[in-house]
Amino acid sequence: MKGLILCAGRGTRLQPSTYTKPKCMLPVNGEYILVSIIKKLVASGINEIGIVVSPSQGEIREIIGDGGEWNATLTYLLQEQPKGLADAVKSAQSFVADSPFLLMLGDNLYEGELTPLIQSLDTDKSAAAILLQQVKDPRQFGVAVIEGGQIVNLVEKPRHPQSNLAIVGVYALTAAIWPAMDRLTPSPRGEYELTDAIQLLIAEDKHVAYSVTTAQFFDVGTHERWLEANRHRMDHDPHNFVEPFGYDPSVQWIPPVRVDPSARVMNSVIGPYVYIGPNSVVEDCILTNSILMDRVTLSRIHAEGSVFGSQVQLVEQGIQEQPARHILGDRATVTRINPDLQEDSQ
Repeated sequence: MKGLILCAGRGTRLQPSTYTKPKCMLPVNGEYILVSIIKKLVASGINEIGIVVSPSQGEIREIIGDGGEWNATLTYLLQEQPKGLADAVKSAQSFVADSPFLLMLGDNLYEGELTPLIQSLDTDKSAAAILLQQVKDPRQFGVAVIEGGQIVNLVEKPRHPQSNLAIVGVYALTAAIWPAMDRLTPSPRGEYELTDAIQLLIAEDKHVAYSVTTAQFFDVGTHERWLEANRHRMDHDPHNFVEPFGYDPSVQWIPPVRVDPSARVMNSVIGPYVYIGPNSVVEDCILTNSILMDRVTLSRIHAEGSVFGSQVQLVEQGIQEQPARHILGDRATVTRINPDLQEDSQ
């Protein structure tokens, strides 16, 4: 079985964080989402992996490389234009060929086991198998309608869902999907939908297996979900409950926190749920539930629920009593002057 990861999405709901980097290259607990997915596939016995990228995402190959670090062999595949998930999968047809393959979305983190879904292809003699989970708002997902233990309908992001069973973003597919994709027409959203292709299999009386999971699943499509995934991963990593640099009387650590060894933190209160990336400098700050990417410089900042992109510089004249929420894209520079402090100095 081969693996396929779709990374060509534009990540519009994560702007400005995705203006200059793909969402699959955002860190969760200090690890790129894409690396987490690669490692999960390898742990399930899948080493030959294709990664679908857009023409503007050359940095993915540059940073991730050939996959040897994770005992994987990576092949990069090009989706020329963003025409939907089915079109992205079809970009990989020459790579996958007749092999069954496990498909994962490059902005999704699934914490459960993949093996049961993989095995269901053989056990049930299925053309495809999908992973489902009950969600509060299924309008944001592909939705499955089940009757008599069988999937009877799949709809992508319905306005009026007939079910609360969302497609988690993990699919086990066979070569039966290729003829179905050849018959697709654009959906009302103007995209070629993978759910429509699987629905065609169902209409042709091909068996599509499913499994309902309760394992944690994160669709990292907004800053709130990104921070939520980061909190979950930080909670489950024992390294995040140890003081990063040993005892420092000028810094109060409230675990879990994760700090890159190259970062410098002084005279601050950090945590819980704070990731500080490489070569960052934090001084006189109070930070909670926040992500700092690489080369971030913060001074006299009181932040909560915030995301600071690469090379962000944010300086306040005086630290605020109440925390603020900051969502700053790469290379943003902000220096704020408190008018009250200016008056006091005159």
